[in-house]
Amino acid sequence: MRRAFGAVLFIGSFVIYALVFYVATINEITITERVSLAGILYTVSWGTFFLGSLLLGPEFLESLKKFIKLGLKRDSKNQK
Repeated sequence: MRRAFGAVLFIGSFVIYALVFYVATINEITITERVSLAGILYTVSWGTFFLGSLLLGPEFLESLKKFIKLGLKRDSKNQK
């Protein structure tokens, strides 16, 4: 149950982050309201990302680190 909730939070953080860009395009609210709402969504997105990562456990974090390192190695080989 902990891992399922963690996965929902982890994936949900990307959905919340996408809403930041949507908020930037809303013309019915003032610029101040847009900036405030985008800042709140940005903070909530990172919070759910970290909480979801913690709930998924250290195994998930290690696999994520390996995935990122492999991606960087592939990019550096393609640039040479």
